[in-house]
Amino acid sequence: MEKNQLKGIKEIFSEAGHLYTSRAIPVLLVLLLSLLISTILLVGGGITAFFALGGQPFFTGDLREILLNPRIIGTGALFAFVAVLLMIWCQAATLTMTVRQDIGILKGLITSWKYTFPLLWISTLYIGIIMAGSVFFIIPGLVLALSMSLCFFIMVEEERTGIDALLASRLYIRGHWWSTLLKLLPVWGLSFLIGLIPLAGPILSLLFTPFLMLYIVTVYHDLKECSGEIDPSSSAGWLWVLFGVFGVSLPLLAFIGSIVALGPQLPDIIKKVQTEVNRTLGTDIFPDEPQTDAKNIDYRAGKIPTVRQLPSVDGFLIWRDPIGDTHSHLLDIKEVSAKGDQGELILSVTTTRSLSSSFLAVKAGEFDSLISFYLDTDTNRATGGTPFGRQQGRRGYDLDVQVQLVAQQDVENKGVSGGVEVNLYQMDGEERRSWGTLESKAVTVSGDTVTIRLPYSQLETAPGDTVRICYREAAQEQGRGLAKDKLVPLK
Repeated sequence: MEKNQLKGIKEIFSEAGHLYTSRAIPVLLVLLLSLLISTILLVGGGITAFFALGGQPFFTGDLREILLNPRIIGTGALFAFVAVLLMIWCQAATLTMTVRQDIGILKGLITSWKYTFPLLWISTLYIGIIMAGSVFFIIPGLVLALSMSLCFFIMVEEERTGIDALLASRLYIRGHWWSTLLKLLPVWGLSFLIGLIPLAGPILSLLFTPFLMLYIVTVYHDLKECSGEIDPSSSAGWLWVLFGVFGVSLPLLAFIGSIVALGPQLPDIIKKVQTEVNRTLGTDIFPDEPQTDAKNIDYRAGKIPTVRQLPSVDGFLIWRDPIGDTHSHLLDIKEVSAKGDQGELILSVTTTRSLSSSFLAVKAGEFDSLISFYLDTDTNRATGGTPFGRQQGRRGYDLDVQVQLVAQQDVENKGVSGGVEVNLYQMDGEERRSWGTLESKAVTVSGDTVTIRLPYSQLETAPGDTVRICYREAAQEQGRGLAKDKLVPLK
């Protein structure tokens, strides 16, 4: 063959076929082993992270809170970075066994690690240059994509890294662009068609991958032999780096531009996206804004209780109340729950501090209101009363359950001890009639939690009924709105 004359496509296929018979199994084994090792590392890392973050109890809370947790964000970012590195290593291992025909499987796996970060850098520049070139009416991007496509093989065989590998590929293909395209199109098309075959497509694609890689290596060697010695280093290399960095930053620039352009429409768009996410996942990751007292709420405050479902306890509804919105940190509520089970409606209130700290801060005989529950036992808004004052859309509650922290004289210890008193009121319009005080055995205090048990008979309800419930945090200073209504089934 004369100098500067490339081999024909028939010769390229023939040489690639001979290489395939001797190298297909090693290349395929390295590909599968690298994928297996990466999967084991990712699964092991995922299990370790799962238990390190707290295991099942940590991940059974509010999905929105979990996703926004800094530890989850940090762990997720680290996990994603490791996953990308392992994916790049799999590609580097396959490239190493394809180009380096003088090494075995084990050495290929070990050697390929040193190409992981160079391959990541070259891939970033390659994608960036293509994206930047595509800005100029697409065609320049396609031309550059083919011209620099041999950079990955050059990195392994010639030990060129970064922009040098990309420019070396461009020099090899310069003057032979159409010829290279006509040689590569058939195998690319064949690979695409194989992948479309039902059921057997993925397996056949896997078996075809070594041939595709060896075929491209054969084209690369032919171009290299034809071009002779080349020197890709030039003072213009840094311009190509800047071009690639610009291309990689294009999505970020487009995102910032869209935010600036959309402007006032963003809240509505975000709301639509949140609604679609909730509908798709079938859960309230982004809960709707609860209804509030239009008369009394301080709209400058902005903190409104949200509600979530606790998956580990069937039927246990929990409101997550904003912390730091009360006039007394001793009365700040953290979460509230309601559950109907075995003939009792169980109401639970958890504060940010132990209840004993509240009792120590007062004198005997004093009391502090903690919370008021409003129950609509017949779920009929036309009957019952309003929680407080006249409200828009918040009526029909039949029972007011007021929880108070009461300080009592402790004669034995010569100090003050604490207790919880629960008063019941029947509601009718804006009037309230006392139903008396709940028996002390129906109220339990444990650390920072108060648990109240209301028998169905006292509520004039039965298993199978549904109760509508909301609450108001008594010490709330930033707004005086009610928590979102929830329908609680009585089992």
